[in-house]
Amino acid sequence: MLRSLGLFHDHLSELGLWLGMMALAALATLSFAGTMSRYLLSTPLGWVPDWTGYTLAASIFITAPAVTKHGQHVAMDFIAAAATSRTVVRFLTGIAAAMTFIVLATMTWIVTDSLLAAFRSGTGTAAGYPIPRWWLLSFITYGFGSSAVHFLRTALTAFLGKEKFSDLHISREAN
Repeated sequence: MLRSLGLFHDHLSELGLWLGMMALAALATLSFAGTMSRYLLSTPLGWVPDWTGYTLAASIFITAPAVTKHGQHVAMDFIAAAATSRTVVRFLTGIAAAMTFIVLATMTWIVTDSLLAAFRSGTGTAAGYPIPRWWLLSFITYGFGSSAVHFLRTALTAFLGKEKFSDLHISREAN
C-alpha cells in the first residue's frame, strides 16, 4: 500500500514537472508575443505582464515536488557529506529531512488557511487583469504540501531503513 502511494506521489510529481516545463514555454511565448506586439505593432498586450507572473508562480510551485524528489533542491548537507559513516549520514539526512518536513508542513497549513479565506471571500489578485487569488494559492499549497511529503518519505527512509520505502532517495554517500 505504501509503495503504491509512493509511486502515485512520484508520478504526480513528474507530471507537475512536465506541466511546469509547459508553463515555462508558455511564459516564453507570452513574453515574446508581448514584446513583438509592443515594438512591431505599437500595440502592447496589457494582460501579458500579469499572465507571465501567474504562469511563473504556477510553474515554480508545480515543479518544486519533482525537484525535491530528485534531490535537486538547495541543500545544506556539508556536515552529512563530510561524514564517513553510513549510519551518521543516514541519521543527519533523516534529521534534516524531518526538520524540513516540519517547516514545509507548517507552510502548507498557513497557505491552505489563506487559500480557504481567499476562496470564501472571493479575493482577486491586485493586477490589471486579476484572477481569483485562490487559483495561485492552490499551486503554492500543492508545491509546499507535495514537497513536504517527499521530505517525510526521505526522513522515514533514513530512520526506518530503505527496505521499508524502497523507492526513496537518501544521498549518494548513504547508498
